[in-house]
Amino acid sequence: MVADTPPATLGLLSFKVVPTAITLTPSSGTATTFNINNGTGYSFDLARLQSDSAFLGTVATLPTGTYTSIAVTFLSAQLAFYNGTGASITGLSQTCLTGTVCFASFSGPFTSTITTSLAINSNTGLGIDVNLSNLITLTGTALSLNFTNSVATPVVTTFALPRDPNLTTTGQLELIEDFTGIATISGTSVTIAPAPSLNRASITALSNSSTNYNIDPTNTLCNNSPTSLSTCFTSSTGEAASMDAVLNSDGTFTIQEIEPLLASPTVDTVEGTVISIPSSTQFDIVITDIIPAASNSLISSLGIGVPLTVNLTTAGSGPAFWVDTKGLAVGTPTTNFQVGSDTTAIHMGQSVAVHVNAFTAANNSTTPPTPAIANNVDTITLRWSRFIATVGSNTNVLEFNITALPVYFGFTQASVFDVQTFGGTPGGPGVTNLDFPTSGLVAAAPVGIRALYLQNNTNTQDPVFFAAKVRQH
Repeated sequence: MVADTPPATLGLLSFKVVPTAITLTPSSGTATTFNINNGTGYSFDLARLQSDSAFLGTVATLPTGTYTSIAVTFLSAQLAFYNGTGASITGLSQTCLTGTVCFASFSGPFTSTITTSLAINSNTGLGIDVNLSNLITLTGTALSLNFTNSVATPVVTTFALPRDPNLTTTGQLELIEDFTGIATISGTSVTIAPAPSLNRASITALSNSSTNYNIDPTNTLCNNSPTSLSTCFTSSTGEAASMDAVLNSDGTFTIQEIEPLLASPTVDTVEGTVISIPSSTQFDIVITDIIPAASNSLISSLGIGVPLTVNLTTAGSGPAFWVDTKGLAVGTPTTNFQVGSDTTAIHMGQSVAVHVNAFTAANNSTTPPTPAIANNVDTITLRWSRFIATVGSNTNVLEFNITALPVYFGFTQASVFDVQTFGGTPGGPGVTNLDFPTSGLVAAAPVGIRALYLQNNTNTQDPVFFAAKVRQH
């Protein structure tokens, strides 16, 4: 599953959906229903899927042939967004004032039915694309979700895998990137298990001679040119990791890239997008991922799409600032973040992971509700901002420019920024994953990006985005 093009005036921070079933109806014969997680579904963040892809699962037995109808059922939806419409948004549980971050929940079930014919052959893959601009509807000042497909406004469409030869070779269907969680290693196999509260499935993948091993952000683990999982990780279980895994046509996964995220043992860590910076020692995020400690976790009840206030430690020289480069040769711009000692190194729109030493739960009985608070935070790691912007006049793949950043970055829609990519053999170490037509990037069209946002204190860094993934449909 992938997603594209949210409404321009809504800065999409998180959009959690829970698909529970996919029903495929052939031109003749009996329909087949694939029940995701036995019908209870898994949670996926459509904001994340603006640049990346999510694995829904495999169907072991399915008649080959032409399918004329594919219905996708969603249990519920939860939205976090910045209101950049210039007016208050009504119709939600609470009115969303302009220029603020708001949260909304929608009870289902919802069903989107695709009526475009699709041929399915042996050991093939099926992709589902969720069009966010048609799903999220603004009528006057009222916001609602519309899961109903139509020819004029398709909400969900489908495509055959593999789609892009830049990302896959013969026998490969798709690339699942930056899949995070706790790693369990057995020989050449690793299983990445997300936090239970996130309601995400685990992925098990095999390493091979082409697997890329990258150093963790603190330069402690996975260094000295490791050539195997056992020489990259210090223990067989319990370490946080990020993995890029190739989905093969037989339903198995192969590790393209893997890196530890934290030194062992795993500590309570929350990742999110920065939405406000009130002071030199405090900022606020909307949560996009969590990795709880193996025991006595303070954050095990947290989920994605909710706010968190972060208070930095003031002890000693302050918190440590790290950058997760994922093996990309970013170079000196990393110092824009790594030299930080307080929030002057942090910018709106950045994605950061923080180590939580003390925690105060949210209080939903107040009006407005009081967000959860992470106190005494001593480590901040810059990770990957995911968003859709518009390709500018420069379409050079190695360094192109963009406009129309999501409004939560705090810039005008006309502001222009450069994006640097890293060339080389697709799938090789330190190479940007490019997912767009072989003819190249198209100017004035939307583009999904996963990149490090390495701005300096004067907002003059150029280029400012360093991309691990670029996708243009």
